Amino acid sequence: MPQGRGSPSIRVGVVGLGYFGSHHVRHYAANRAAELVAVVDADEPRALATGLRYGVDGLTDHRRLIGRVDAVSIAAPTSLHHAIAADLIDAGIHVFVEKPFAVTVVDAADLVARAEKADVVLQVGHIERFAPAFQSLAKQVRALKSVACVRHTPWRGRAADVDVVLDLMIHDIDLTLALAKAPVIAVEAAGTPVVTGEDDVVGARLTFDNGVVAALSASRVAAEAERSLTVVETGRRLKADLSRQTLTVTPESAEPGTHEFGEADNLAAEVAAFLHAAATGGQPMVDGRAGLEALRVAEMIRAAVAAERTRTGVMDG
Repeated sequence: MPQGRGSPSIRVGVVGLGYFGSHHVRHYAANRAAELVAVVDADEPRALATGLRYGVDGLTDHRRLIGRVDAVSIAAPTSLHHAIAADLIDAGIHVFVEKPFAVTVVDAADLVARAEKADVVLQVGHIERFAPAFQSLAKQVRALKSVACVRHTPWRGRAADVDVVLDLMIHDIDLTLALAKAPVIAVEAAGTPVVTGEDDVVGARLTFDNGVVAALSASRVAAEAERSLTVVETGRRLKADLSRQTLTVTPESAEPGTHEFGEADNLAAEVAAFLHAAATGGQPMVDGRAGLEALRVAEMIRAAVAAERTRTGVMDG
């Protein structure tokens, strides 16, 4: 049985050793609350090399972690998230699943139900929730009227197995849901593929049942990078630059004030929060239900993009 709650250190493994998974490994190895036990990747040479680098076992089958670890980060391709997480959750292992949580809402809901039945922590990797600029903005929001999110990046040749909604916009969906604190009742969206067979650019407008509206723009083929979130309230505007970690507040009839938070390691904070939840049985900041709701809205946006494409008669090339 896993050590789990109350343990002085959490035995951990990481499944998926690509770009993001390698950073998970590095953070667990550096965190005193964790004991890195093994790493897993379908590419055996990569698994063995990473294991050797950190002095742990390098495996090719995630099921070999069962009985050896208390908690696992899953950073494998999205299409594999459900199968891997289901096996580990059913074995009583706490799971941190990178975004996108799952390919479908059905798969995500199944993982939430499994985690609740097994009484294990299920955290979803919406890393921007841990950004100091966003956390400061969220604490200051008083009477939200509108949200505008921009998430643009040049093409990096990664995550081509999913569209930009699941690759990038999912972050801003989660942030907007956290701020609006209400269900989405209407969605308008349009998108286009540019370098992949999936939509690489998407713009969406969300309407919430409390009257809040949100405009989301995501591109993974942009000329320049931008990650920003702007909130408008009666009489003031708050803009978080999530790249530079600054927050600019513009009160009515006043000079803007900018707060700089300096460099922050959001993944380190995210990993530490997961380890704390696994050790104490507490609820993570971004639990499975939050991840499920973000994915549900993402599917609404993707459906709206498809409907707009049908309405205009524009077909994928």
